[in-house]
Amino acid sequence: MSKEILNLILKASGKTKKEFADKIKVSVSSVTKWMTGITKPTPNNQVKIRKEFKSEIAKLYK
Repeated sequence: MSKEILNLILKASGKTKKEFADKIKVSVSSVTKWMTGITKPTPNNQVKIRKEFKSEIAKLYK
């Protein structure tokens, strides 16, 4: 999952980084690292993101 996609999901959700992090149960620091491309979400966290933000992701592909 690229940082660009993550930034689009966050923007589409209207949530803050903290709200996003809380929703998938990770630290804000992790989300910040993902958004800047320093690290990428683990496969497990990618599944959580897809599950929790499926409607936002669907909107990106319309």
